[in-house]
This record gives sequence, C-alpha cells and structure tokens, in this order.
Amino acid sequence: MNPRDALQQLRATPQGELEAVLRRIDLTGTVSAIAGTVLTGLWHRDERRQLVQLLCIDRAAELSPEMRADVVHALRRLPPSADVSAGIRSMLLSLTGEPFRDMKYLLNATGDRHDLEHVVYERLSPADRDAVLAHIATEAAAAPSNDLRILCDIDDTLRAMLHERRYPIGTIYPGVVELLNALDDGSAAHPSRPGDLTFVTARPEGPRGLVEQYTRNALSGLGLPPHAVLGGSVLNIFTKASIKARKLQNFERERALFPECRFVFLGDSGQADAHVGAEMLQRGSEFVVAVLIHEVVPVTGPERARLEQAGIQFHSSYDEAARVAHRLGLIDRAGRDAVVRAVDEASGMMT
Repeated sequence: MNPRDALQQLRATPQGELEAVLRRIDLTGTVSAIAGTVLTGLWHRDERRQLVQLLCIDRAAELSPEMRADVVHALRRLPPSADVSAGIRSMLLSLTGEPFRDMKYLLNATGDRHDLEHVVYERLSPADRDAVLAHIATEAAAAPSNDLRILCDIDDTLRAMLHERRYPIGTIYPGVVELLNALDDGSAAHPSRPGDLTFVTARPEGPRGLVEQYTRNALSGLGLPPHAVLGGSVLNIFTKASIKARKLQNFERERALFPECRFVFLGDSGQADAHVGAEMLQRGSEFVVAVLIHEVVPVTGPERARLEQAGIQFHSSYDEAARVAHRLGLIDRAGRDAVVRAVDEASGMMT
C-alpha cells in the first residue's frame, strides 16, 4: 500500500475505533511500508513523523496498554530519530498505575531484542530516557510490588558449557527450567505478569542483535516462561573483570527499569558470577533477595567464606537451589517439589 494512503486511512479512522483498525491490519508491515526503503527513505520521512505523531501522541488515549506496547514494538521498523524518540517517550508517559506496569511488562516480553531495555536505552535520546526513567521511578514509589525479577546466566547455569564436567556440553541442567518457572510464578496465590525472566550474558550482541536472537532461538522449546535477553559487547569476552562489569551494567539497567520489584540472580562459579552477585547485594540489598550460584568450579577457603558472608548461596544441583528458594519464600511448595521431581527423574535415567 502507498505510505500516504495507509497513513490517510489511519487518520480517517473515527474516534474510538482506532484500536479495532490496528488489530485488523498488519501493524508492523504498515510501519515498514511507511518507513520506506533505503532508496525511498527521504520521500517517506514526513510520513514517518506523521505516523508517530498520530499513534503515539494525538490518538494514544484511544489505545489499550496492550496496543500501546504493540505500537512501540512496531516502531522498531523506523530509523532512530528525534521524532521516534519523542513519540516513544510520549507513549510511555501516557499511562500511570497498573496500566503503565502492564505496558512495561508487555514490552519486556516481545520475544526479540526489542524489549524494554532496548527501547529505553537504545531508542530514546538521553533527555527522553531520563524522563522515562523518572516516570518509572515515580510509579514504582507509588506502588511497590512483590513481583520477583529473575536474572539468570546461561552457560553453566542453564546449560553445561564451559566448566561443567558432569554433563555433556549443551545439556540443560535437570530442574533448572522448573525452577525458573516456579520463580516466575512466585509464591503468591496468583502468578505474576509475564516478562519477569531476563537472561544476562556477556556474549557480544553482534550486528542487529544477531547473537541475542540466536540465543533466544536456542532457548526456545525448553518450556521457559516469557523472557528477555541482555547481551554484552565484544570487549566483554576477554577477562573476568570485563564480564563482571557488563553483567553489573545489565543489573543496574534492570533495577532502573523495574525499581518496584525484588530481584534474584542465578549464576555459576565458573566465571565472575559469584562476585557479580556479591556486588549486586552490596549495591542493592533492598532489591536483591537471593543470589544462587551453581558450583561448577569448587569455591573454597577464605574466598568462599567471604562470598557466603556477603550473602551468596552456593548449590551443586537445582533441587538444592529449589529448597533454598522455598526456604526464602520465593517459591511455593508445589514449585519446589516440581524441581525435586525433575532432578530425581533425571538422576534415575542416568543410573
């Protein structure tokens, strides 16, 4: 469809009917058409600006939190610009209370790299980012949540990879998927919103987020809850210090985006995760309720004593981790038992 025609049809939609129209069309495809190609991009610049103005500012009040999240996600097709940044800022600031938190969590569960962290830290100008983060902080202060944010490493935490010698490379650890689902549900009577789980890795993001997308593809089909993936940069893969720095940056961003929540971090002893967890506890003891470290490399002597004193909980299998999580009130008894059964069943198959 001609971009001007598509834009005109949206503009002509009667008041109160815009959401129904957006649900009937291919929203992402329409945005892509209006975005134009490399050759025609200059011709479409005004249409892009008008589209953002229409959806994010002029008629945003007609849209539900779910549709507002869909619109922001569809805008990934537009090249970064001051207009796009201002539109996203307006959309994120257009809601308060429970509707705002719904939109925030929906944006974090998009299933691709264009999650909430990407939107706020890569699509917004510094001034617009500051305004959005201030709005998030204000909303969090008004309504603290008991929701649990789960930050989870991948290699040697979710699956055997670098330092693990008990399982073949690539093996998903028995019970870890069940534990992540139990943590995502929490110990409350009603499961929390989707989007509570974020995988953190120091692997470089790569061009156009290809490494993050590859990671998501590798995690699909495991029965995990909806999740985001925060990657690293090519400079983070060489030393433990750089890995630690990147994971702490990911933590600080998560804390800024979800300051109303509590956090649990799952890592392993193969690289810097125990020290990352200790630093998290030191920086945000009011936010971080548990750090569970899978001990694939022995940690002994004074170092172990220092880390345990800092609050690190070591475990050698996920039934142990589940018992710790249950004791801390992070998962209910049914969640704990599901993890224990998964570990027992895997042990029976190996014998």
